[in-house]
Amino acid sequence: MQESFAVFITKISLYPTVIFTGLVMFVTLYWLVSLLGMADMDTVELGDAGGEADISDLSSTGFFTGLMLKFGLYGVPLIIILTLISLIGWLLSYLYTSFLHQYFHSGALYYVFGTGALVFVLVVSMWLTGLIISPIRKNIANIPKRSAASNVGKVAIVRTLSVTDKHGEAELADGGAGLILKVRSQSADNLLKQGDKVILVEYIATANAYYVTAAKDE
Repeated sequence: MQESFAVFITKISLYPTVIFTGLVMFVTLYWLVSLLGMADMDTVELGDAGGEADISDLSSTGFFTGLMLKFGLYGVPLIIILTLISLIGWLLSYLYTSFLHQYFHSGALYYVFGTGALVFVLVVSMWLTGLIISPIRKNIANIPKRSAASNVGKVAIVRTLSVTDKHGEAELADGGAGLILKVRSQSADNLLKQGDKVILVEYIATANAYYVTAAKDE
């Protein structure tokens, strides 16, 4: 048992699997922090009309953005995309380490083949992630959208540990499962913490967030 575990640890520590091992650890930590209300989740917004940008010319949108559009990596929270890429990449690179990498223990070939496997696994992981999130993205796009400004004036409850001018989330009861909204404080003196009731006073279109102020107890 201990020997098998030692072999497992060795394999996930080898190049290139170790890179995906690190990514899996990162996203796992992020999910834990998010569940504790210490971080907010963002959605990748690429292009107009739900990401319908011209993906035939990467130079028109920037290489990184164009690459994500090519693989369909948009329309859902970025952490979900990173999680899927990390898990798929980790599994594929682990298989490579287990069955092929054993023939190259060290030297130049170790890194040459490892780097080639890293690029191949990353591309395949992005492609598979795009396929997985495609139906999710389409379902989100089909959900009737209401004006974000219509929420202004409503009362929400802070779910993150604090609200600053750069970070914060609040939950708005909408008669259903509730909406998780990004919120920002306009003043450093306006101390808001988890559980506080706040009023959505202004919608910030560029940040897809709301300025909030503390709700007065009636």
